[in-house]
Amino acid sequence: MKTTNLAVLFLGLLGVVAAVPASAETIYSNGPGNYGVGAWTINSGNSVTDSFTLSQDAVINGATFDIWAPSGDTLTSVDWSIGTSQYGGTTTTVDPTGTFVETIADGYEIFDIYTESFSISDLSLAAGNYWFTLQNATVPGGNDPIYWDENDGPSVGYSTQVGSIGAYEGTGLSGSETFTITATPEPSSFLLLGSGLMGLAFLIRRKLAA
Repeated sequence: MKTTNLAVLFLGLLGVVAAVPASAETIYSNGPGNYGVGAWTINSGNSVTDSFTLSQDAVINGATFDIWAPSGDTLTSVDWSIGTSQYGGTTTTVDPTGTFVETIADGYEIFDIYTESFSISDLSLAAGNYWFTLQNATVPGGNDPIYWDENDGPSVGYSTQVGSIGAYEGTGLSGSETFTITATPEPSSFLLLGSGLMGLAFLIRRKLAA
């Protein structure tokens, strides 16, 4: 009877594990915002694209990026894509969620800094090199420019305005923007734990049947 109860317990734990969704994790980060370097226009016909590398297969489920908006303005929507070439991939329009960071002065202009985030519907990518592109940003009831924060992280960035961002800035760095890519771990620790519990439950059931 005790052995039977133990088998039922393990089967129950297996069911609980199977019901828990795998958590998201940052699979690529281009580093924190740097609001003193500059920023690049992602509307008014301008696009910005940044490279990133996946060291393993992953199911992409979200992204974040930092923007500069004229003080009092906000980002309403933006087009994004991920592809294997600069500005490549299927373009999708999203309404990101913005979190205010701080207000800065750049020359005679005042900007509000926001970290924007949005979900991606399970985009499966193999390990390799990719490009993350933003364009066609919109603001409520106006044509104010929206800028993608440059932080000179490990990525390489290009803008349709000037080509190579690093070459234009003359920083000697790669010249790229603030962003992260998140993914569902594959395989996740939940699946590994579930597999172990399943194997143990199977051995117990075999012992009971003997």
